Amino acid sequence: MSRPQITQENVHLFIPNKVAKICTELNRTKKLSLTNSILSFYNSDVYQTLRRESSKLWQEGWVYVYQLLDE
Repeated sequence: MSRPQITQENVHLFIPNKVAKICTELNRTKKLSLTNSILSFYNSDVYQTLRRESSKLWQEGWVYVYQLLDE
């Protein structure tokens, strides 16, 4: 059985779980409301990179992606 190919059209399937964990961590560590955590992350350059399949950032764990926010 072969694995499905990841493309720009389906990469979004791998993102929501990471976003949820990252926003929860922003809420906990930065004391942002969940709404502000979500807005902050979705407006970040890191999120823009994450949603591009060609970046391969979607393959990384959520902790690594979270750490990129502080860089």
